Amino acid sequence: MTRMMTALAALALAGPAFAAVEDLNGDGMFSFEEVLATYPTITQETFVALDADGDGMLTGEEVAAAEADGLLPGDG
Repeated sequence: MTRMMTALAALALAGPAFAAVEDLNGDGMFSFEEVLATYPTITQETFVALDADGDGMLTGEEVAAAEADGLLPGDG
């Protein structure tokens, strides 16, 4: 039981779950091209609007928030 609770806690702390956007280069961030691979109709303008910290990349949290808010195109 303790192992199960520990495993569940680890999953919860691992960060938000986000859709099928793949971090193709393994840098922990999502470029426009990486998001475009999952959401082929996303525009550069939408991507920039989702980039809350303005660093030109999306974090997992930014992707998860956009998906939860229905801001990503419905093709992912």
